Amino acid sequence: MPEPAEAVKFGGVDLSVKRMSGVAEVNDGVLVSTLVKSDDEIINSLRGSLVVAIDAPLSGVGKFRDVDRLMFKMGLKVMPANWRWMIKLGERALRIKGRLEELNIRVIETHPWSVLHWLNTDLTQLSSRLGVRKLVINGGKDAYDAAVCALVALAYAMGKVRRITASDGELYLISAD
Repeated sequence: MPEPAEAVKFGGVDLSVKRMSGVAEVNDGVLVSTLVKSDDEIINSLRGSLVVAIDAPLSGVGKFRDVDRLMFKMGLKVMPANWRWMIKLGERALRIKGRLEELNIRVIETHPWSVLHWLNTDLTQLSSRLGVRKLVINGGKDAYDAAVCALVALAYAMGKVRRITASDGELYLISAD
């Protein structure tokens, strides 16, 4: 993908089933993250995005995926997609992914804790490294994680990601270089 223009929007979602979900967008060097409840609120918040990264399984829901095994081998602790609550999360993620794709938005899977652990960094340092000038986090950990997801979407468009892939899925981290 080419280098994104300044006014292009990128989104991130830290999806939940029972709690409010974190939703973030990066637009023109500003990253804003907040909490929302419904699928419609998530979709409306992300409308117009080029890429959205979601912290939830987007493939192999109900299985212990090979892509999860690869993450474990890298020392990155993801939640397997076969746990009961992860199945519900994955089902919701797939519904949201389908609706976003109907809007011509590219949707990718990520794992915010793994992104930060892999790079040994925090949100502030990572956002600065990717050219984000201002952070506005309205909410707790879920809004923070959604912000990391939005940075993964931005890095994807910039060609600065590490793709972890297996026969049953793929997950994106931000590359170290």
